[in-house]
Amino acid sequence: MNFTVNRFTMYEAAKNIAKVALTNSPIPELNEVLIECNEDTGEVFLTATNHEVSIQYKLAASVEETGSILFNPQQLANIMQKTDGEFITLTSDKQNTLKITNGRCKYQFICLPSKGYPKPIMPFPEESIIMTGVCSLARKTIFAVSKDEHKPALQCVKLSFKNNAVHAAACDGLKMMLVKESADPTVEREFLLPGYSLQMLASIADDTDVFEVSDIGKEIVFVRGDMIFTIKKMLIGEFIDITKVISNIKPKYSAITEATKIKEALNLMSTAAFMGNIKVPINLVLSNGEIILRCDGDYSQASTTVPGNVIQNTPETGFYYDISALIKLFQVVCGKVKFEIDAKGYMLIKTRTEVYFQIPISKPVRRVDPIKKKVVNKSSQSEQEGEIKKNNSAKGAEDVKEVA
Repeated sequence: MNFTVNRFTMYEAAKNIAKVALTNSPIPELNEVLIECNEDTGEVFLTATNHEVSIQYKLAASVEETGSILFNPQQLANIMQKTDGEFITLTSDKQNTLKITNGRCKYQFICLPSKGYPKPIMPFPEESIIMTGVCSLARKTIFAVSKDEHKPALQCVKLSFKNNAVHAAACDGLKMMLVKESADPTVEREFLLPGYSLQMLASIADDTDVFEVSDIGKEIVFVRGDMIFTIKKMLIGEFIDITKVISNIKPKYSAITEATKIKEALNLMSTAAFMGNIKVPINLVLSNGEIILRCDGDYSQASTTVPGNVIQNTPETGFYYDISALIKLFQVVCGKVKFEIDAKGYMLIKTRTEVYFQIPISKPVRRVDPIKKKVVNKSSQSEQEGEIKKNNSAKGAEDVKEVA
């Protein structure tokens, strides 16, 4: 193998491939990137897989000898980043020795042979749907994906292409997120993507990237210019109908405010909510032009208000919600938001392109403050000692009378 390639494009490819390749697999080959070059086409291919996702980059190069070898992708990226010059040369021999040359800098490594690599099939489908904004969709939905391994369907994000829009939905059983972005699909399609795999794709892409997306049966294929990224489908059941769940909520209380103000208020409340060993839920009340947020725990208390257009007040006691989920939500939404809460506390938070659903939780039961408990115990102890002394005094008086 012998080829010369642009160092900058090689670095970008190696850096992204390192995010896919495994690092501690018992199969040594899966910890490597497969480097191939073809002197007939003048192309270099970098391929990696972890059995759930696979990635391949195609780079233009000056190839003098066809060949292939395995090498650590993170180490390859580090070399491409730290050396200088526009071009870099990679050569290998029959003893699997890889030489990397850049000006006066030379590296030499003993590598694994490429014949043992489980190379995935990287298809290039003919029919596809154009998709952009992958990073935005992933950021707004993955936080609502379940982490329960016993609920594989809820570990996924559902992508639906219909009515000139792409709809992304995620649910973990306690909260749901539905996002709608404009798109230009020619046909209707639905994909169920594991949240982990979608997050990995988003980590190597930009929102401006244009992907051709296809369903080829066992895999979903994303093609972007010089890169092919495949996600293996999970053998799971039906995904929950989030749209139907949301449509069944009948709001009774509502308010409109700015997302940034709620985000600031939640950050203030988080200091009190996460103090101690138990996470304290947040109490939300809509009242006369204000959205009141409170945290009342064993070791801390906090409250703040956010101005808003309150259309209908909630009861004075309000409702309780998981503050962690709300903090994650308001890290990804912006602009005006509308709170809609039904009589039982089921809450919808709506923006122009997102709908978020969260169920209420029970009011926390405060435990006895350890300091107060200590004081009470001391008080009880004093009372007991006093009673003993009183009894002893009475007994002593009786003894005196008896003696007299």
